Amino acid sequence: MTDTPLTDDLIASFSLDNAPVRGRIARMGAGALDPILCRHDYPRPVALLLGEALTLAALIGSLLKIEGRLVVQAQGEGLVPLLVAEHSSGGLRGYARLAEGAAEHLAKANRIPPAELLGAGSLVLTLDRGPGVAPYQGVVALDGDTLATCAESYFRTSEQVDTGIRLAVGELMRADAPTTWRAGGILIQRVAGDDARGDTREDWSRASILFGTVKDEELIDPALPADRLLYRLFHEEGVRMDTPSPLDDRCTCSEERLTAVMRTFPKDELQSLIEPDGKLHARCQFCARSYLIEPAAVGA
Repeated sequence: MTDTPLTDDLIASFSLDNAPVRGRIARMGAGALDPILCRHDYPRPVALLLGEALTLAALIGSLLKIEGRLVVQAQGEGLVPLLVAEHSSGGLRGYARLAEGAAEHLAKANRIPPAELLGAGSLVLTLDRGPGVAPYQGVVALDGDTLATCAESYFRTSEQVDTGIRLAVGELMRADAPTTWRAGGILIQRVAGDDARGDTREDWSRASILFGTVKDEELIDPALPADRLLYRLFHEEGVRMDTPSPLDDRCTCSEERLTAVMRTFPKDELQSLIEPDGKLHARCQFCARSYLIEPAAVGA
């Protein structure tokens, strides 16, 4: 154990004393985000969108009061037909599938709106609580200019909760070190009024205006800790940040899981997958880890 304060690769909850607002703040860098994005050498627009999806998964996943795997999935018919980001107990993993020729088409591009990159499709949020429990799923159209606006629309229409979300992803360039990917995000929600609070709409409006002043560079600046950023935004409202929890690059793949899945394949299909060395070769789409499976282990 260490007493060193957690300043990066973190997720933390916060609240405002003078406004009916609760929220989450996430910061990710060399430990949680950079390995995921660098592992597949995505074109820049894809890396940016996947970084935003991973940040969104951490923010929403940390809101849950029950254990489970929160999956943010965007799918369409465009250059990137599938994008998946998962959060589970502080662990993150993500993957994007590119259509044929997409890498060349996007080689010199920068940020591209989700609908244009993914094509006409939907953003799907899924809470997977494991075997024996039906997953909870919400769907919203990919019709916002950013992934954040799509997620805000989901909360507004499906959960009936006023929500503000800001996501930022960028590269940190230093003369004395390799370039690294960084991301930051903040999610705020209005606490519903009651007899004690009264009508909370005016207070929410005031907090939303302050929230709207946050800049992308502030969200990803490694020299601006999460607590200082929240103070900069909400000091007039008396902001309180709870002790942060770590985020890390953590894939859930294993030989046991892969073997169990492959046992469900038809025997003739498994036979066709056996390589000249007599083994089945498999590779995790998320972490790129390679596995060599004995055919007998899957009934081939």
